[in-house]
Amino acid sequence: MRVVIDTCVWVAAVRSRRGASFAILSEISHGRFRFGVSVPLYLEYQASVMATVATRAVPLTRKQAAAILAALAHYGTEVPVYFNLRPNLKDENDNMVFECAANFGAEAIVTHNVRDFREPELRGYGIEILRPGEFLRRIRRTE
Repeated sequence: MRVVIDTCVWVAAVRSRRGASFAILSEISHGRFRFGVSVPLYLEYQASVMATVATRAVPLTRKQAAAILAALAHYGTEVPVYFNLRPNLKDENDNMVFECAANFGAEAIVTHNVRDFREPELRGYGIEILRPGEFLRRIRRTE
């Protein structure tokens, strides 16, 4: 399955080891799915994860957070953005996530903010919007 993972999922993964977001982070090296990431999206991952660490909201050091980001860069598939798509979602960062998904040919976007991607103009792309738990159930069903 080809997906793009919203930044909020990675932030949730570093905040808690108990949820579906952390389980997705733990799955990235197993090859059950491919996740695409554009350079702008990776920079958002980096800024958000490091900001979370800087506020001491998580028990991680900057070095540990950098290792997680390095794993995301290693296992993610770089997505060149050939087509600039801005569907005018409420949050500009959501536009960037959608743009990456469309350029990657993703089957789904994995996010906690499902409502943010429920715009009518997105339906024509055939990209599902899944919560982390739903996504985990799907990839584990294919084992």
